[in-house]
Amino acid sequence: MIPRRTVREAPIVSLQRAEQPMTITFDDAVAIKLNARVVEFVAKPEKTDELRALLYNAVTPLLRDRTGFIRSIVLTALEEQRRVVVITLWSTEERTVHDTWEEEPLVRELLLPLIDAWSRTRSYKVDLTEATEARSQEISLPIC
Repeated sequence: MIPRRTVREAPIVSLQRAEQPMTITFDDAVAIKLNARVVEFVAKPEKTDELRALLYNAVTPLLRDRTGFIRSIVLTALEEQRRVVVITLWSTEERTVHDTWEEEPLVRELLLPLIDAWSRTRSYKVDLTEATEARSQEISLPIC
């Protein structure tokens, strides 16, 4: 049986305001409409770091020359260290759906020794709010 979590209640008067707000003010943000292709892998035991490095250092450069490719993000689930997710951001829905980069023979050949399975692939519409260039430089976020 899974124990229930206990909730500690703090009186509102005891809460203090954060030193700096974590959100970006609306004037410093730019809304961008993008599309995302999300591919989830299950790494072989002890191969997660190698898989992450390959996705970052080899697969992303293969995508850079493709029309509409914007950026990729590689994530690892904290709860399941072997689960690795790659989010590729694209400017058009067509490229998101039809650019099946993970199925290309070269990519499969590179990934095969590092993964147990492709868990799932999905496409999404993305409404991204990101900091303007001036705000990004202030908080050290790269603009790609």
